[in-house]
Amino acid sequence: MAAGVHVDDPYAVLGVGPSATQAEIKAAYQTMVGKYHPDLHQRNPLEDLAQQRMVEINVAYELLSDPVRRSAYDAGSDAFASGHERRTPPAAGGWRVTRVVLAILAMIALPLAFRLLVMLVRGLRMLLARLFEAVGAIGGGRLAALVVIAGVAVLVVAWRKRRARKIGHAAPPPP
Repeated sequence: MAAGVHVDDPYAVLGVGPSATQAEIKAAYQTMVGKYHPDLHQRNPLEDLAQQRMVEINVAYELLSDPVRRSAYDAGSDAFASGHERRTPPAAGGWRVTRVVLAILAMIALPLAFRLLVMLVRGLRMLLARLFEAVGAIGGGRLAALVVIAGVAVLVVAWRKRRARKIGHAAPPPP
């Protein structure tokens, strides 16, 4: 059944009696769908009401079309709902991300991320090579270049920590 939707009397929702056959239940369901389908009520003030009614109709039909659940309901048991939970359908015009969409996005994003990573590594390698060349031209060796690189790294880390502290103090205290 739809999450948060409880149908007190599925027979009343579909407009059939407890002695209705499967064919009568199906015919009543099709009649109700023809009357309350969300496509018929788009841009209508009663669109939300029709959508809620459609959810109730679907829940009632799902219950009454399954002989096991119907007999459990007729016997007065609440067991008809267990294990048969359904999600509420998305709003009309809504877009829901599914696993397939996420997989497609991952297949597109991974090669792009890999290319970006390769470009960053190449750029960093080129920057370090030029830094080694510049320090070597000044008169220092590889050790001097490593000291300069370590010094720059320490300055960058210190700057980031200071910036993070400033941003942290600027934020209002939590309520």
